[in-house]
Amino acid sequence: MTSEQTVIMLPFPVSVNAMYSNGRSGRFKSPRYEAWLTEAGYALMVQRPAKIKGPVTLSYEVQDGSDGRRRDIGNLEKGPTDLLVAHGIIEGDHDQIVREINLRWCRNVSGIRVTITPIKEAA
Repeated sequence: MTSEQTVIMLPFPVSVNAMYSNGRSGRFKSPRYEAWLTEAGYALMVQRPAKIKGPVTLSYEVQDGSDGRRRDIGNLEKGPTDLLVAHGIIEGDHDQIVREINLRWCRNVSGIRVTITPIKEAA
């Protein structure tokens, strides 16, 4: 880790498949996702990460469960990335800001470890 990187620990994220529900009035955040947003938001505020301007690389290390469930790691990225944007930690999740995302399972992480690395623009 370089001194410019920001590392954040968050609770295990909700799969993108469970983030939203559909009802008569349209699509809405599921109760499970709302609960995760609240818990993860508190975890984020306690850690007080610096706000990062400009393009970044996001690296996610996700708790490798021993519960025998099969999971799609790609479905666990959206919630944490949206949380970073909602709290102003990164400026957006579009292609001008998030230039790379790395995902990996990790046995020595509880929840998800997020490492944000600013990308220095060429002079």
